[in-house]
Amino acid sequence: MSAAEQNVIGGLMLLGDLSGDTAQKVIGMLSPSSFSDVDLGIAFESITRLAERNGRADLFTVDAESKHDNRYRPEIMDYLASVSAGVPSSANIVSYAELVRSESVERSAVSTLNNAIATITDKSQGDIYQRLGLAESQISAIQDRAIRNNTQGLRHIKDVGKDWLAEVENRLEGKTRGFTLGIDALDRMLYPKRVPAGSLVVVGARPKMGKTALLTHIALHYALERKEAVAVFSLEMPEAQIYERMMVNQSHVNPEIFYRAAKDADDWAAVCDAAGGFNQSQLHIDDTPGIRIAHVLREARKLNRKNKVGLVAVDYLTLMEASGAERNDIGYGQITKALKNLAKELNCVVLLLSQLNRSLESRTCKRPLPSDSRDTGQIEQDCDLWVGLYREGAYNVTPNEELTEAIVRLNRHGNTGTVYFDLVDGTVREADQDAARAAIDTPQKVKNLNY
Repeated sequence: MSAAEQNVIGGLMLLGDLSGDTAQKVIGMLSPSSFSDVDLGIAFESITRLAERNGRADLFTVDAESKHDNRYRPEIMDYLASVSAGVPSSANIVSYAELVRSESVERSAVSTLNNAIATITDKSQGDIYQRLGLAESQISAIQDRAIRNNTQGLRHIKDVGKDWLAEVENRLEGKTRGFTLGIDALDRMLYPKRVPAGSLVVVGARPKMGKTALLTHIALHYALERKEAVAVFSLEMPEAQIYERMMVNQSHVNPEIFYRAAKDADDWAAVCDAAGGFNQSQLHIDDTPGIRIAHVLREARKLNRKNKVGLVAVDYLTLMEASGAERNDIGYGQITKALKNLAKELNCVVLLLSQLNRSLESRTCKRPLPSDSRDTGQIEQDCDLWVGLYREGAYNVTPNEELTEAIVRLNRHGNTGTVYFDLVDGTVREADQDAARAAIDTPQKVKNLNY
C-alpha cells in the first residue's frame, strides 16, 4: 500500500474545490489505473467524475459517487475516512501525485519486461528477428507511457474526447496541424488536414521518375524548415551520394562543381552555408544495404528517444529483406504494416518509396496506380497517402523534359489530384502549375527508352 496514493486522495478531499489549478493538475497527471490500491483507484475515478460536474470532493460525496462502481464495498467509506484523517495538509499533493505516477510506470515497466522476455522465447511469434522487434516495441511503450501518461488498451470515450478537444483547440490556435511536405502545390492540395501525424505516405514510380529526389526534398523540409528529427534509410544509394543530392537541393548549385573547379566563388559559399545548416539539423542517414524491418524500427526508436522524430523515410521497399515469409508479397506486406504501426507509435510521418512493375509501361496511359506496386498488394490497405510520379519526358520528346507529375491517387484525409514539379539536376524544384498543365496537353514525340 502506497502512502503517496493515500496522500493524493486525502489531499483532494481536503482541497474540496475541484475546479482549482492544483486539483486540476493532479487529476490531469493521473488515471484510476495509476493506483495500485483498488479502493483508492475507485475513489480517484469518483473524484474525476465529480470534477467534470463542478462538484466538490469530501468523504460523503466521494463515497456516494463510488457506489456507482460495481467494485464498491461498504468498507470503502471507513477506509476513506481513515485516509482523510491521516493527511494533515494538501500542500504537497502535486509532489505526491508525481510519486504515484512514477510508481505506476515502474510497475508497468516490470510487467512489460516480463512480457518481452516471454515474447523472445515464444517461437510461435516468428523468427528471432521478428520476436526481437516485438519485444522492442513492447519496451518502447514503457517510455511512451512515462512521457504521455497513457496506456495501450481500451480507453473510455470521454478520455478520448478530452484529448481530441485539446487537439482541436491547438489546431485552431495554429499550434499543431498536419505536416507539410515542402512542395507548395502539393501542400495546397492536401490542405487543411495536410498529412496527419501517424501517417504512412507511399511514393510509387518507375526508375528515373524522381522518387529519391522527392524523398531528399521532403527530408530536408522536415529537418531544416520544420526543425524535426529525420531518419533516412537509403538501401539504394550510398550516404555520400544522398548527401550530395541534398547539397544540390539546398544550395541550388550545378552538381558539376563537385567534379571540376567552380567558376563562381558564390557557388562554394552557397555550399558552405548549406553544410552549416545540415550540421545544425537533426538529419540522420543510414545506408546499410538489405536491412530488415527490425533494423528500421530499432534505429528509429533509438533516435526518437534522443529527439522527437518527425519523419522516417525508406528508399525503397523491395530492397528490404522480407524475412520469415513464404512469398515476397506476404513479406513486403508485413513490412508496410510494421511501418504504419511505427508511424502511429512515434506519432510521426513514415515515407516509403516503392518501385512499380514494368508492366505498366505496356499500357497506353503509363501514369501509375497503387496496384502497380511490385510484389505487394498490401500497400493500398496500409498507406494513408499514395503518390505516383510520372515524367512524360522519360518516354517522349517534350518541350520541358524536367516536368514531373505528382499524382495523388489515395488520400484518407482529403483531396486527390495531380500537381507538378520540375526535376532539375536530380532535385525537386517548384513549377508553375498553369504552365505545367498547358505543357502536358501539348502533343509529344515518342523517344527510345534506354532502361
